Order: sequence, then C-alpha cells, then structure tokens
Amino acid sequence: MEWLKYLSAPFTVLYGLLALMAGPQQWRRGNVSPMAANAMLAAGLLLIVSGYLVWVASNWALWLLAAGLIGMHMLAAANSQRVQGKVIWSQHVGRLVLSLVLFGLSYLALRG
Repeated sequence: MEWLKYLSAPFTVLYGLLALMAGPQQWRRGNVSPMAANAMLAAGLLLIVSGYLVWVASNWALWLLAAGLIGMHMLAAANSQRVQGKVIWSQHVGRLVLSLVLFGLSYLALRG
C-alpha cells in the first residue's frame, strides 16, 4: 500500500495550503479576528507538515493530521457562528467527509 502515501500526502498538503490561504483572506474581509486568522494559519501549517510526515512515514503524522483537522473544523464552525449568527451544519458536512477520507488514506498509507 505504498502508493497510498503518494495519494494522501499531496492532497493533505493541498488541503493545508487552502486553510493557510483562508485565514488571511477572511481577516482582510473583516469576517474573523486576527487571532482566529492566525489559528487558521496554524491549522493549515499542521496539515502541511502532517502531509510531509505521511510522505516520510513518520509516527507523528496521524497525530498532527488529527490536530490540524480538528482545529480547522472548530475554527470553521466558530467562524460560521460569528458571520452567520449560527452554525449551519450542512456546510460543514462536505469538509468533514473530506477530512475523514484524508485521515483514512493517511492511516492506511502508514499502517499498510
């Protein structure tokens, strides 16, 4: 199952880059505070680093991936609460499915 790392690592890094870009964009629009934008940057960096760690088959990869994904989900829900006045869970289902797929692929790549 060596080929799974070639699938999961780049997509994890890409997902991290998207989170990394989302924080400053939302801050410039005034949607989130600077602290929330910085936290989204940190979550994106965790995803990028975990993608690299999946690539090199480190034991820390899944821990960092879980921390980055959970942090990103919590920040997205908090941002939804702030911008729209309530958390609209249907918007977060797609992100959750993608996160579970990335985590599952990374798990299989490291354990397979």
